[in-house]
Amino acid sequence: MIDLTTNPLLIGFQIAITGISIVFVVLTIVAFALSILNRSQGLFQAKPASATKPTVPQESTSSTTTDQLDPQLIAILTAAAVTTLDQPVRILRVRYYRQLAVNWARLGRVSVMAARQLRR
Repeated sequence: MIDLTTNPLLIGFQIAITGISIVFVVLTIVAFALSILNRSQGLFQAKPASATKPTVPQESTSSTTTDQLDPQLIAILTAAAVTTLDQPVRILRVRYYRQLAVNWARLGRVSVMAARQLRR
């Protein structure tokens, strides 16, 4: 129990230490629970019967035809386009762009610089 006749600075320090201790204990429990969940995830996944080397998807050119693409990929892309455009869509080709990370980084830098501009 806190004695209200003591120094208010001491009372504030006791409350702060108690709060910080509770936060760290809860964070430790959460971290422990997450590590247990991460380790147990392998128990629920089916293991392949043979230990074969996983195949690496081939690099596709900029003008691939639908004969070379995975049918599931075509179905997913078609469903997304139909949902977005609200009209029938036919996927004729798929082009992969590899420089998306560069564009996102550039956009982030531009937004940070724009936020720091001085107003006159």
